[in-house]
Amino acid sequence: MAESLINSIARLRVIEKRLLTRETVSRLAAAKDYEECLKILSESGYGMKSDPDEPDRAEAMIRAELGEAYSVTEELMPRHFAPVLEVFRMRHDITNIKLLYKLRLLGAELDKAELGFGGIYDGEKLKAAVKKGDYSMLPKTIAAALEELDVDTYRSADPQAVSVKLDCAYMKYAMGLKNQFVKKYFSALADFTNLIAILRDVPDERLLPTGEYSAAELKRFREALSDSKEKAAALLKSPLEISEVKERIRAAFSEYLKTGAVAPVEKARDEYLIGLASGNRSDIDTPAPIVGYLLAREREAEVVRLILTAKRSGIPASVIEERSMALYG
Repeated sequence: MAESLINSIARLRVIEKRLLTRETVSRLAAAKDYEECLKILSESGYGMKSDPDEPDRAEAMIRAELGEAYSVTEELMPRHFAPVLEVFRMRHDITNIKLLYKLRLLGAELDKAELGFGGIYDGEKLKAAVKKGDYSMLPKTIAAALEELDVDTYRSADPQAVSVKLDCAYMKYAMGLKNQFVKKYFSALADFTNLIAILRDVPDERLLPTGEYSAAELKRFREALSDSKEKAAALLKSPLEISEVKERIRAAFSEYLKTGAVAPVEKARDEYLIGLASGNRSDIDTPAPIVGYLLAREREAEVVRLILTAKRSGIPASVIEERSMALYG
């Protein structure tokens, strides 16, 4: 880990130039087939450190790039800011824990489970922890949620309750860190996630806590939305308060009203959160730009995976470009 945040940010400005440009992503989306996509990526230097003999060449390239991003950000992050980086990577652990716990509920074999990439915990140790019901290696907030699930699911198993419980515990853990950037980020994440959930008619009990919109406000918004979209939009406006995230949410909802599609809201969420992390490029007192770079690399990987998967499935280029550019911005 680095000792000087100033030096780390200076190095970051050089490293972040490796991100794929919007033009390159557009070329990928317009490519005639999967093989041409791989060629464009190779020409762009993407996945250079991957093994060309891997059966799944695309996934090998993506994992190589993400692996480098995780290594670089860990190297750049000063030691006293390490928990900040860890909490962002921990979302991958939460996804893996959900999978393992649900498999355990189904009586499936955990040892053979294929876990996602990018978390801070060793996959085999996670498997052993969930298998034994010993969560002592995890943060207390998340361990406590799993222990409560052990009791709740003893008589009746509800896989959806597992996801809700762990998501809420993760948010609680993040908001408990003594870092204002982390608090602001996860509060905004909760607000956007809750808006998207309501637009998809997810029940109130599955919404996240800790956002700027209270549970009562979200309930009123849902009720108004079922009556009139315009009435719901009016509820998102308040002349008595000024909040950056609320302004972004109002703008995102306006885009939703035009098309009825949730994708623009997801794009607004991603852009706001990445911008929140890397927005003040001259700020040398916060680790946010390093986190912003990591988030940008993860979004880049998501778009590359989307395009390559679509190419292998024979989806028309016009459809691929619309979806990928909506994500990449």
